[in-house]
Amino acid sequence: NIDELDTPALVVYPSRVNDNISTLIKSINSIDRLRPHVKTHKSLQVCELMLNAGIKKFKCATIAEAEMLAQAGAPDVLLAYQPVGPKIHRLAALVHRFPTTYFSCLIDNLETATQIADVFEQHTLSLPVFIDLNVGMNRTGIAPAQALTLFEHCRTLKGITIRGLHAYDGHIRDTDFAIRKNKCDEAFAPVVALQADIKKNFNVTLKIVVGGTPTYSIHCKREEV
Repeated sequence: NIDELDTPALVVYPSRVNDNISTLIKSINSIDRLRPHVKTHKSLQVCELMLNAGIKKFKCATIAEAEMLAQAGAPDVLLAYQPVGPKIHRLAALVHRFPTTYFSCLIDNLETATQIADVFEQHTLSLPVFIDLNVGMNRTGIAPAQALTLFEHCRTLKGITIRGLHAYDGHIRDTDFAIRKNKCDEAFAPVVALQADIKKNFNVTLKIVVGGTPTYSIHCKREEV
């Protein structure tokens, strides 16, 4: 009875949310490849709808969102930033509090990676991490050309375990699909090249987490993502 609601008010139609989730799942060949970001809705109930639909992996922007996902029972939560200072301890506390949730985060420099590793080693834990690559957004991340050295150094740290590569290409948002795809392919090329270099030199195959809303329709066709 929305006509009876005083305004302003937040109104959510669960049927429409479920329809969006269904459309997302149908757009990709495997639901296991999906990792939606919860920063847009920040809602425990929406997370539960996604989980009920079979989505198991999520990204989030804050420690609070990571906690919300764990409370919802999410099996796999990637904090899409690298925690610093007190936030490292807050993340370690979440790992202890929710042992059935697989937490991970990003790193893009040796100093912060060492700080994270030291805290988690003190807690007798090893946190899975993804190396954040700057593919043109110029907000966070290390240049792909420098990432191999970072990977090599981080392999010696006991408190973290490198699981993958991460790249956010939110700067690519051209309305012309052909132009957007070309730019997306160019930005993605150094990511997959780095994955190949690490496989060649260290015999380790890292997972790739990449993309945002404007480039999703391109990346969802890459089965290695």
